[in-house]
Amino acid sequence: RQILGRLDPVKAKLGPDASFAEVANAAFMSRIDLSAHGFFRLDDSRCGYDFAAAKPDDVGADVPENSWKGQPFNYFTQGVAFCEVEIDVLSGNHRTIRSDCLVDVGSSINPAIDIGQIEGAFIQGMGWSTIEEVVYSDDDHTWVRPRAKLFTTGPGTYKIPAFNDVPETFNVGLMEDVDNPFAVHSSKAIGEPPFFLGASVFYAIKDAVQSARKAFGKSGYFEMRMPATSERIRLHCSDEIASAAIAKVCGGDDGGDHDDAMKKAVEHYQPHGSY
Repeated sequence: RQILGRLDPVKAKLGPDASFAEVANAAFMSRIDLSAHGFFRLDDSRCGYDFAAAKPDDVGADVPENSWKGQPFNYFTQGVAFCEVEIDVLSGNHRTIRSDCLVDVGSSINPAIDIGQIEGAFIQGMGWSTIEEVVYSDDDHTWVRPRAKLFTTGPGTYKIPAFNDVPETFNVGLMEDVDNPFAVHSSKAIGEPPFFLGASVFYAIKDAVQSARKAFGKSGYFEMRMPATSERIRLHCSDEIASAAIAKVCGGDDGGDHDDAMKKAVEHYQPHGSY
């Protein structure tokens, strides 16, 4: 805004047909400052959170702690994401068909950079919630030696998103005319906040798994832990083959006739890495 304000007289003098290079060169030759300047200092009254503060007697039980313990953050960055996914109920593979994100970044200083940051953070969060499973030697992975050794130490075992994991249609938008009076030039931080938007892929996968379960006669709530690996997707579909495999792992036979305890174990079985 500072630079555009200084360039207005130059653009008016050169006319509407002048190119950006011509305007910039004319401004430079006229010794007009082509850099913007800003300075920001955090207001001390908006910074400070006392974890040990005692609850005042006149504060109700339903009042959030932030209202009487202090200000934990200078401001908040909000966003929303919607995803469409497709799962293969036989292999457990999934693909992200479409993702749409809308993020409040205040008055963006550089929209191109902010959108790039959002895209990167979203893909990171998507990988974290779908394929990046950590495994080390514990009671469930005794084949890793020695105990407590991390197994997923490289790209051969720890899977991060690749080019083919990016949503096939990926739309990122910034809210417009949103002021943030508590930061420089009304901007907002954009590095980490969009990370959890990537978890919308996980929840879309869980919704798709729930649809598959209904087709196999299973309805109602089911627990599905992150990350949504191919193994988890496949087994949580709870078709006849998956249920028989889970029963075998739980110590039963694969004949399909299970007592109540075994049925409960199969129902609540969670394929997992190390936590």
